[in-house]
Amino acid sequence: MGLKGLACLLVLLVLASAPWWAAQQPFLLHMLVTACVLVVPAVGLNLMLGHGGLVSLGHMGFAGIGAYVAAVLMVDARWSFAPSVLAAMLAAGAAGGLISLLCFRFRGHFFMIVTLAFGLMLHAVMNNWDSVTRGAAGFAGIPRPSPLRWGDQVWSFGPLPNFYALALGMAVLAFALQYLVVHSNFGRSLAAIRQDERLARSRGVNTLLYKTTVFAMGTALAGMGGVLQVSFLRVAAPASFTMLESINMVLIVIIGGAGSLVGPALGALLYVGLPEMLRLSNEWRLVIFGVMLVLITLFAPKGLAGLCARAWQWLIPRKTTAVAKP
Repeated sequence: MGLKGLACLLVLLVLASAPWWAAQQPFLLHMLVTACVLVVPAVGLNLMLGHGGLVSLGHMGFAGIGAYVAAVLMVDARWSFAPSVLAAMLAAGAAGGLISLLCFRFRGHFFMIVTLAFGLMLHAVMNNWDSVTRGAAGFAGIPRPSPLRWGDQVWSFGPLPNFYALALGMAVLAFALQYLVVHSNFGRSLAAIRQDERLARSRGVNTLLYKTTVFAMGTALAGMGGVLQVSFLRVAAPASFTMLESINMVLIVIIGGAGSLVGPALGALLYVGLPEMLRLSNEWRLVIFGVMLVLITLFAPKGLAGLCARAWQWLIPRKTTAVAKP
């Protein structure tokens, strides 16, 4: 394991030990849970945007699909948490795959507009299908996962530290999936499509299949994030899956570093932590994020992850071997 791997492991250990060093600061734990909730769909969007070059402005609509599917299954059908998450991911991924086939008929900014339109339509369904989604009032009474039992020991997800462990575990699972995808032949073909789709098609790559697959993967992760969110808040509300939330997700990925494995985590931590550090409202948060987006576009196109990589190279420069002249 290299130095970067050790640094990532150290950060993960620090986050995993948060229930101990933040035991007297429940608000800090609440912020970390919120960041984990945002990280999961952000990883899905990073696969689409950063690695596939697909900018979706309706991403949180698919998180809403996963959230409401899980809500119906857990409340009305009395399913447990794990199968509800799997069903929600399958529903969001299938919806994303089918919708992407229509979106891919358009290119460039037309593609983004069509994804935005589908996001608005999904939000309208959540807001008006009262018999299933409970309408604008929200779908209340969503349970936390059932307690885990080992003999006489019971692990309940009601307390905040225990739910944080679940949220962190699901976020790590999303990052592991992203790592496996990016470092596979599929990920390399995806990178070729992002760089030059025509050239990749001329080399025999089925670009439509690859783009549809990564879109379905990204929306499936969005569905998983939606389930985690409503399980944490105990209610599913259409206001959590609006166009504004989708745009916020794009900002999280770009500011964190689109195409970077750790970019979604950096963007989510900044998005959650910055308003609390500066005591800002949601409106001012968007203003500051807009300014940061302009500055990052101008001076750090690889986002916060790129800045961290440059700082790492400055702190730990690579050794160079001198080559003797003949």
